[in-house]
Amino acid sequence: MATSAKKGEGRKLRLTVFLVKDGYKNIEDFVDTNQLRRVQVGTPPSGGTLFFKAGFATTAPWAHVFADAPGFNPASIVNTHSRGIYVLKESGRWFCFTFGYTRHLLTEAAVERNFGLIVSLNLGDPDSIKAIDKTNISHVGLQSREQAGRDVGFDAFEFDTDIDILKSITAKGPRSGDDDQETYSGRDSFSLYTRVSLEDFSDIARRLYKASQSTAYKKQYPWVDKIAEERDPTVIEKLETSLVAAINSENLEKIWMAVPEIVLWEELENFAYKPPSANPTRAGPTLYPDLDLESWIRDARLPGKVKIQHLKSRKVFQCFKDGREPAHWSVYRCLNAEIDLGELKYILNDGDWYNVEGSYVREIDRFYRSITNSTLALPKYGTLTEPKYLEAVTRAHTQYALMDQKTVMTGGGRSRVEFCDLYSKAKDIVHVKQYGGSSLLSHLFSQALVSAGCFLHEAPFRSEVNRILPMSFRWADPNAAPRPQDYTVCVAIMSRVRGQLELPFFSKVTLNHTLRGIQRMNFNVTKLKIER
Repeated sequence: MATSAKKGEGRKLRLTVFLVKDGYKNIEDFVDTNQLRRVQVGTPPSGGTLFFKAGFATTAPWAHVFADAPGFNPASIVNTHSRGIYVLKESGRWFCFTFGYTRHLLTEAAVERNFGLIVSLNLGDPDSIKAIDKTNISHVGLQSREQAGRDVGFDAFEFDTDIDILKSITAKGPRSGDDDQETYSGRDSFSLYTRVSLEDFSDIARRLYKASQSTAYKKQYPWVDKIAEERDPTVIEKLETSLVAAINSENLEKIWMAVPEIVLWEELENFAYKPPSANPTRAGPTLYPDLDLESWIRDARLPGKVKIQHLKSRKVFQCFKDGREPAHWSVYRCLNAEIDLGELKYILNDGDWYNVEGSYVREIDRFYRSITNSTLALPKYGTLTEPKYLEAVTRAHTQYALMDQKTVMTGGGRSRVEFCDLYSKAKDIVHVKQYGGSSLLSHLFSQALVSAGCFLHEAPFRSEVNRILPMSFRWADPNAAPRPQDYTVCVAIMSRVRGQLELPFFSKVTLNHTLRGIQRMNFNVTKLKIER
């Protein structure tokens, strides 16, 4: 998107551009103009307003380390900082061009979310991508950047459209005559390095606004809008209001609590909603074998009175068998919820909100319902933790071999994998996990997929599994490739939730992704709910 300046005109600058949401009338409504000087630049419609603050000197932080060195004066090493925001109105919307450290002067709620991402997708050359930032929803919190050594197409990056969310992209723009090829990047803001003169700002804003309103990117990247992290504070406030209203009205069909991360169940004693007392003579809090929203509300004495501050400030404590200091999460982080706001569906997972396309929700639910329910008759788990339950099953039911925590080296010694938790003489490969949030269940699903692949393709893996299997369960020839059609991979969830097995949405996404991979290897796949 070359500017109107001819080659040799203007100055090359790194421009960072924000689009202000519709509905803001005055600049002071979205820019903190205190202590900034103001200059009117040109006249409408092409003119704008420049807010700036002259440079101020600060001693470079590294210089203080050498303060005692003879002949060195830290005060002589200074950095000079200046800042500016150029605001103009184009196509009926406000645009902010920021220079220096001025992002914090913009009102958070006024910034149009994903403006830079959409513009970059629409304007960038799909065959000249330099880098992407992504979040993996199967391991919430796992964020990564991939950078290419040369210009490549999107398919060259390791990006799974089922379980990865695109956060930002850096791509080159199309060539324009003799001008240098520009590089675009963006998420909320849009960034480009280009030659620009004063007359170009209005033209740039007009072109960016047109690109932000285009849906052309959906042809090249049709999966982009399936899942997006919601970061608009005004939308989040509405979602939290709906969440609290549903909790207080006891409409909990799609709101529940779950352990938000992988835990070592063999080390856990119980959970508590109040900190254990350090005084041995005082009664401790009520202990629970699992998390439950209704129990928390009752324990916190908040029926009908829950506020968002309660959810964010109150804790869930992990109590350990060895008596160590309890660890904790916020109640908010332990919540899973599905909230409809207008025609949009939002998912609360691990403390973050996500906007999920309705058609994608329906697609995931259809596949989830299509997974065959297992006919295995595993007993209820009662108050037992996962390791104790698995031990109890194999003691009472001799058709199962206990394989929990028996890892096998794979991939040339690079990693260790659990074959399964229970293996039956009927060739059921059963992976069991106590119910929890998306991160916890994703660990189970990943284990099932990796295990199936190793079992099918790696003779050394099969030989090592065979060695640790009880004698009556062993295979006659572990070096021979198995017939996957003869085996059933079962994902079993220990859940106290009443009714059919229901999982957090992101867990369903990961499960669908996992089971499709196992089905492609021709294994039979089933799901099972283990009742409490």
